[in-house]
Amino acid sequence: MNVEDAKPSAASPVAPDKAMGADESPRGIVVGEPGILLRLIKNQKVAFLVVGGVNTVLSTLLFVALELTFGQYVSSPVVLFAAWLMSLVAVFFVYRKLVFRVKGHVLLDLGRFALVNLTSLLINMALLFLIADILGYPRIPSQIVITCCTVFINYFGHKYFSFRRPPPEGDAAAVAADQKKAL
Repeated sequence: MNVEDAKPSAASPVAPDKAMGADESPRGIVVGEPGILLRLIKNQKVAFLVVGGVNTVLSTLLFVALELTFGQYVSSPVVLFAAWLMSLVAVFFVYRKLVFRVKGHVLLDLGRFALVNLTSLLINMALLFLIADILGYPRIPSQIVITCCTVFINYFGHKYFSFRRPPPEGDAAAVAADQKKAL
């Protein structure tokens, strides 16, 4: 991304500073022409949460369907992993195209995306196994509560890691701002 990409244009109804919030630098994410989601919602943070919320509901419904179909034959981690893997691939492309509008680095982005989601999944599996299989609480309500907790890991991981792009070369102001924020 070059500096020109970060400037609002007349052709773009959603200027990067409006789509990401005035307090954020657009350099972390390549903002292309806004897709239908950003034209409707006009705020990237809200779009992220909407997609994440829809994915959470669909993933939970997928978990419930797999649990009801195969739960008597396999342990909860197997059911959870199957639901996770199916939803991971689908939501990656939705975030990439509708929310973050990034280009290039598909495999790198997918790897990072999977790593963030894998971290969340492992925490989810451990908690589900502890709460449902060891403590004996019902799997489905337990999974719903755990999902509400792990959504924060995904939000910050994708925002700051999965789809992040390095600052343009020579963008000393952006590097200095990042260093100042880190302190």
